[in-house]
Amino acid sequence: MKDYKINVLNEMINLSKDYHAVKIQTAAKNIGINHLKTQEVHEILNAFVKARPDFKIYQLADNPLDSLFVSAFVSDNESIPVV
Repeated sequence: MKDYKINVLNEMINLSKDYHAVKIQTAAKNIGINHLKTQEVHEILNAFVKARPDFKIYQLADNPLDSLFVSAFVSDNESIPVV
């Protein structure tokens, strides 16, 4: 996995320590990345779930035309706070 994807993964892991749900877009933007390809999002999310098996991958259904980068998040099925 390339460095920028590892950086996004690490940011997601850090955010998941404080929040019950983390959007991949938020983690990426925190480190200065504004977009990822769908395949890259899949790789990062799968690596995250391997690192944190208590979390599961979800997708927001607000707008079905949104990319996976915008709509994907991980959650431990607890309630708020969400980042």
